[in-house]
Order: sequence, then structure tokens, then C-alpha cells
Amino acid sequence: MFKRMFKGDKKMFFLSFISVFLAMSLILLAATMLIQTDANHNARVKIDISEQSLIDAEKYFITYKINRLTSDLQFIYETLEKQFATAKDLKPIADIWLSYSNSRQVFDQIRYIDTQGNEVVRIDYSPDGAFIVPQEQLQNKKDRYYFQQTIDLNTNQIFISALDLNVENGAIELPINPVIRLARPVFDQNGIKKGIVVLNYGAKDILTQISSIAAGTYGEVFFLNKDGYWLMNSKDASTEWAFSYNPDSTVKFPNYYAKEWKLISAGGNGTMTTENGYFRYTTIPLDSIYRTNKSSFQVNSKIENWYIVSHIPVSTQPGSYPSSNLFDLAYASIRQYALLYAILFFFSIVLAGFITSSRTKSKEVKFFSEYDVMTSAYNRHAGISKLSDLYRSLSKSGCSMSVCFIDINGLKQINDTLGHESGDELIISVAKTIRAVIRSNDFLIRLGGDEFLIVFQNIDAAQAEEVWSRIVAEFEKINRAEHRKYKISVSHGIEMLSCDLNQVLDTVLHQADAKMYDEKRKIKSNLQIIREDQ
Repeated sequence: MFKRMFKGDKKMFFLSFISVFLAMSLILLAATMLIQTDANHNARVKIDISEQSLIDAEKYFITYKINRLTSDLQFIYETLEKQFATAKDLKPIADIWLSYSNSRQVFDQIRYIDTQGNEVVRIDYSPDGAFIVPQEQLQNKKDRYYFQQTIDLNTNQIFISALDLNVENGAIELPINPVIRLARPVFDQNGIKKGIVVLNYGAKDILTQISSIAAGTYGEVFFLNKDGYWLMNSKDASTEWAFSYNPDSTVKFPNYYAKEWKLISAGGNGTMTTENGYFRYTTIPLDSIYRTNKSSFQVNSKIENWYIVSHIPVSTQPGSYPSSNLFDLAYASIRQYALLYAILFFFSIVLAGFITSSRTKSKEVKFFSEYDVMTSAYNRHAGISKLSDLYRSLSKSGCSMSVCFIDINGLKQINDTLGHESGDELIISVAKTIRAVIRSNDFLIRLGGDEFLIVFQNIDAAQAEEVWSRIVAEFEKINRAEHRKYKISVSHGIEMLSCDLNQVLDTVLHQADAKMYDEKRKIKSNLQIIREDQ
């Protein structure tokens, strides 16, 4: 029984370890999650400020560039208007524009196109400087959208094109050349429309500057047109200008981030965090920019908006926008404080060992205080106490129980003749056999030396005698089969306790003891404990 009691120590250790580790891990997790929550908040604030500053810088740069372009257009227009008022020769205009192009170094082309769409004056800019395009190389542009939309405008109205790739002779110019076209109709002193002036602004410097600013982002920066096509993608240039190659291309922001685009395209500025990540965006309302310019002209209302979007994936990885999801927060906390959890793991092993050892010692103390070490039966004090408690509890239900007083015959003779080792073997065999036969709710008490007491619950004396007969039969089997130097012989006396009668427990035990001695006297007259061949 003692071995069975402590067979579960490994299980006790495991359960102690799990309990300690889980309890302390939950406390540590709660604490680290609070710390991580605060750290994530600070990180989000830092990212928000950084990304807002980045977007503001990009927006400011673009706004500055666009406002400067309107001033350039005004200058080009005024020089041509004055020339129409004083002379018909346009050679001075070409020279002025040539000088201006060399000075500004940002215009791919400066052109005057007549009402039929014919280029009349054209200044191109190359790496070697600006030059006047010869007459034989001038083209007709009546089918180009910017001519058609500008020629119908009134005085003081201007046209601003979308930002797209320049087309020459029906094909996209290579290497690609992003351009914005500013145009306005030109009238003579009599108010007769003479054509349009067009500035082709090479927008590479805008895109280069945006890319340079975007290098400071935590994620990626998108520059989008009104339809959500990428004009600039800081992480994937292959997505840029898809609409210039195929007007129906599906490679655009709304097809990847539909929910986010719905909010972004509504205009304004803001932030959002979705399952796709963190987005900070701002709208560049070109129409408003031009209208707030202090020039005297009016802007064609068809001007589109641009959008700058900063996108940071939400994840637990460093450099990403910190997630507010509890599972992500817990994962980040565990990863961040993995060393603490490792220390806690080993500490839990040590503590579980101490707990197991303490509980084992407690079990040992309890066992030695209640049980006989040799036989694993209850000792006299604990057994009689349990019997008394049981008798008091059962007396209320009108039940009955029986006790069997036992004495091992010839124990002293075996000790004296064969030695105490054989005597101990006899005692252990008797106790083991009895415990194997009696029911689980019955119990055995070692009163001392060779005396035992069996307590049978809820059975009368006759039924107890039947159980005793089975016990004796087991003794006989051992005597026949094991050929020990001695025979097992036990005397007994059974007495029933009726819980509905006013019986005294000690009196009943004495009566059982008396019956046992009566049997013992009868057995001893013909008993030979030590076998003859010994």
C-alpha cells in the first residue's frame, strides 16, 4: 500500500509543475502585456507622427511644385500675348522661351499650337540644354486630349492634365517620361482665339523627391491618381503606370485594398487600421491648389485629385505597425520577454520539485501516523479511531457491522525456531491475504504483535463468517503450494454490532476477543506449526 501511495509522485510533480508554470505565466503574461500595450501605444504614436510628417512633407513639396508651374504658365502666356499685340513674327518668342527653358530646366516642351492643332513654336529640352525644334519636325496635335480640352476653354481658363507617360509619334516615350501638361487658350488683342500654349512638365523630379522622402517610412508609400492607379510605389515599381499601357488594367490599389480605397477616395486626410494593415493618407486636391493660387486665371473643373498613402502591415514583426489584437499582443509579449519565460520555466521545475517533496513527506508522515509499516494495515490508534467514527456515523441509519478479532497462532515459536525473518514473513502473508479477500469498504487493523482486527461494514456475523472461510481457504492454499517451513494458522472471533442497539464498542471487542481465545485453545491442542521435516 505504501508503494501504491507514492507511485503517483511523477504525476504529482507534473501537475505541480503545470499548475505553478501556468499560474505564474499568466501573471507574467498579464504584466508583460501591460508593458507591451504601453510600448505599442508609444510605438504607434511615434509611427503616426513620423508617417504624418512624411506625408506632410510630400504634400508640401507637390503643392509647391504645382503652384510654381501655374506661375510658369502665366509667364509663357503673357510673353505670347504681348507678341501678338506688337508683331506677328514669333522668332522673338522662341528665343525668350528657349532662354526660359534653359533657366528652369524642368520643361520637356514649351509649345504654341494653332487652332488647327499644328505646332507653331516648340522648345524641347535635352541633357545638352534647350533647343528650338525645326519647322519640318513639328507635329499636328489636334487628336491629343489636352489640345481638344484646352481649345474649347475661355479667356483666363487653364487645363491641367493628369500625370501620365509622355507619348511621341503614337508610342510611349522610352525611357518612360512622366509628364504633367498645363495649357490655356491664347487670344489676340481683338479677342480672337489664336491657339493654345502648352507646358510639358517632366514630373520625374516630383516622383524622385517623393521616393526620397518615402525612404524614411516604416512601410511603403503609394502615390495614386484619381482612379487608384499607382504613379509611384516605393516597394514595387512594377505596379506603376499600368493605366498608360492598358487603360483597363486591373493592377491598381482598389483591387488590392477595396475597403480602404472607398474611404481614401472620399477625400480628406486620415488614418485607419484594417486587417490589411495601417494606412495614413492625404488627398492632394489639385483643383483647390490651383484655385488658391493668386493668378488671375480660372481652373478647368476637370482636374483630378492625387492621393499619398503610407501603408504599414500590422504584425508582430519589428518595424511593423503594432497590432492591438489580444492574441498578437500576447505573442509579442512572449517573444519580447522570452528569457523571462525561460527562467520561469526552470524556476517552476525547481518549485514543483519542492512542492512534490513536501507533499510526499506529508504523505509519509500521514502514512506512518495511521498505518503499520510492515503490513500496511491501520495501526491500533488510527484503526480504533476510524472504527469509532464509523460506528457513530452508522448508528443513525439503523445498520449493522461485524468485527473479527484475529490472533496468529505460533508466531513466538516461529520466531524462536526459524528466526524473526520467518515471523515477519508470516505476519505480512496473513495481512496481505486478508486484504486481498475482504471488500474495499472493509478494513484491517493491526492491534499489535500478532493481533489484528477486521471491520466488516453492513454485514452480520454469519456473512462475516463466510468471508472468514474464504480467508482460511487462501491460507490453506499457501500452506499446500509454497512448502514453507511453517504453517499459517490463525484464530478468530467474530461479533456483530447492531447500530440500533445501545452497545458499547469496547464490550463488543472484548466479546470478539473472548471468542478468538476460545478457538485458539481448541486449535492449539492439535496444532503443529513447524513442519516435521524441519
